[in-house]
Amino acid sequence: MKVLHFKTTYLNESETFIDRLVRNHQEFSPVIATCNKLAFTEGLNIHEMPKSGFAGLVNTIQLKLNSSPKFLYKVFKQEKPDVVHGHFGLDSYRLIPVIKKFGTPFIVNFYGHDVIRLPQEFGWTARYNRLKKHLDFAIAGSDDMKSNLIDLGFNPERIQTIKLAVDLEKIQFQQRDSAGLNIMMVGRLVEKKGFIFAIRALSMLREKYPEAQMNIFGDGELLEVLKLEVAALDLENRVHFKGFTNNDEIIRQLYHHDMLLVPSVQAKDGDREGIPQTTVEGMATGIPVIATDHAGLPELIDDGKTGLQVPERDPEALYLAMHKLIQSPEIVKQVSHGGRKKVMEEHNIDIQVTKTEKLYKSLL
Repeated sequence: MKVLHFKTTYLNESETFIDRLVRNHQEFSPVIATCNKLAFTEGLNIHEMPKSGFAGLVNTIQLKLNSSPKFLYKVFKQEKPDVVHGHFGLDSYRLIPVIKKFGTPFIVNFYGHDVIRLPQEFGWTARYNRLKKHLDFAIAGSDDMKSNLIDLGFNPERIQTIKLAVDLEKIQFQQRDSAGLNIMMVGRLVEKKGFIFAIRALSMLREKYPEAQMNIFGDGELLEVLKLEVAALDLENRVHFKGFTNNDEIIRQLYHHDMLLVPSVQAKDGDREGIPQTTVEGMATGIPVIATDHAGLPELIDDGKTGLQVPERDPEALYLAMHKLIQSPEIVKQVSHGGRKKVMEEHNIDIQVTKTEKLYKSLL
């Protein structure tokens, strides 16, 4: 049996969660169709949209019109997939014409931005109404995201929660027995990540622990804003911006830090997280995690058992949680072990693949 995965750009460096699924299929052979090859393509059966000549011009026009580029019809005829798995709502919308022609079972995987923010943009309410009519099933990355899809009018009987997963054979567990002062955060420097509140929390922590350090891995539009906040709080020698860092290095860094902060918030424009993959990866390594009660994070963080949970936009609560870990080795041991156990039970790649392929087979 064969599954065709489609994403307009395959893949961005941060989208290791898609690569992980594709490379761990058990009963289905994966085929990739994309308009732009970027990363994680080695060793895959991948079809890229032609961009030169008249065919390239036609493909490009169709893509800009959010329609199915012509090359996809050739891919479908050649590969004859048993099921199609589209990734992200915007990308998957472009598959509707080719799905209508071939009648292939069609699944769309939603991840966050495409559920919260995209539907608010001009024209996308109508496009999503059309997408609802043509997909056979939607996959949500969390129960919170499933609720959001239902609010958008997707049929609840055709939505399944399948959570993002990690390969536990590649992420070793390191039991933590105490927490030091080396703190990290990971993600794009955008409002919904809530990094500014963690920086303010570090300012409070510094009063008691002057040696506390914070490393921020990621880049984005708020870099200068965050740097100004760091300067205003006199934290230039305590907060370090590391820029974009690939996933392998992030996992390595998780073993060299004492706690991972995930201070996510709902942005002013309504944008929210799904479940950040670094949170799952961090828990798998054993690093203690402090996260807000935001979006799908409470499905992952059971306060005091798998991590510590705090309210959104509350620097003092973040400070108190960091202080609690530093002062309480028994809590560190509990959340270190409990976090790994949670990932093993609910975010293991074998579980994700089994559930996904069971869904495929139900449509055949």
